[in-house]
Amino acid sequence: MGLIILAIFAILVGAVIRGMGPSFGKTAGSARLVGYGFMLAGLLLVLANTFTVIPVGDVGVKHFLGQIDPTPLEQGVHVINPLATVEKMSIREQNFPADGSVEKIDAQTSEQLNVALEVAILYRIDPANAPELYQRLGSESQITSRIVLNAVRNGVRDAAATKSINDIFSPNRKELANDMLKAIQVKAGDRIEVLEVFVRDVQAPQKVRDAIEEKLQREQNVAAERFQTEIIQEKARQQIEQAKGIAEAQRIISQGLTREYLTFYYIEQLSKLPSGSVVYVPTEGGVPLMRPVGGGGSR
Repeated sequence: MGLIILAIFAILVGAVIRGMGPSFGKTAGSARLVGYGFMLAGLLLVLANTFTVIPVGDVGVKHFLGQIDPTPLEQGVHVINPLATVEKMSIREQNFPADGSVEKIDAQTSEQLNVALEVAILYRIDPANAPELYQRLGSESQITSRIVLNAVRNGVRDAAATKSINDIFSPNRKELANDMLKAIQVKAGDRIEVLEVFVRDVQAPQKVRDAIEEKLQREQNVAAERFQTEIIQEKARQQIEQAKGIAEAQRIISQGLTREYLTFYYIEQLSKLPSGSVVYVPTEGGVPLMRPVGGGGSR
């Protein structure tokens, strides 16, 4: 609109200078040339304003005298009413908050415990809804502040209210993020498309954090005790198997110690004794005999 005003002003100035040309006397010809120059410049500005370029990743909304064209302008070059204005909006995936930071939101769990959540989302504007959004809300920045911000805050609080404190502090936050995405999309309606929700951090009151840490410590202690019990049970099983092996070995040995074998083993050991050895020989009468033996190896 600013260029059109400037173009009209240039055409008017040119027309005035051209009309006043004869009053300049000898320089009337030059004055008319200057007037034509202003008029030509104005016409060029008008012509330039009849074309608009929508960059890649944007959509245009055309409006004139309070009337909004319901058909959005897609990327490319378009011929429009030179008096109309085109509002350009990005339809690319956008972060909220836009500066790459996080939105800090206070919420309550299903146990009515306060938690502080740091959340960011990825969203996009549906190009087909751009004219309606502009008519109802305004520019892209106004859409962000009125729809995205409110939808994020209310959706996150609604999702957190359905979760217990254990669910929120679970290491797997994917389910929590999915529930938040659904709640935010419900709040936003079809005006924007919520693509992904990122739960950056969760903070609870000090008492809750202490209780959670104490619970985790108890779980770790139970796990350690369970591990020690398994070690003791394994050692006991090994000792039982060892005892079974010893008993089996003793059974096999006892079965092999016959009277004949013991007599043979006794005689064999006597032959291995050195010369001059004295052997205790039991008798049936109970009177022991002492016999010198040995020297079998020297024969």
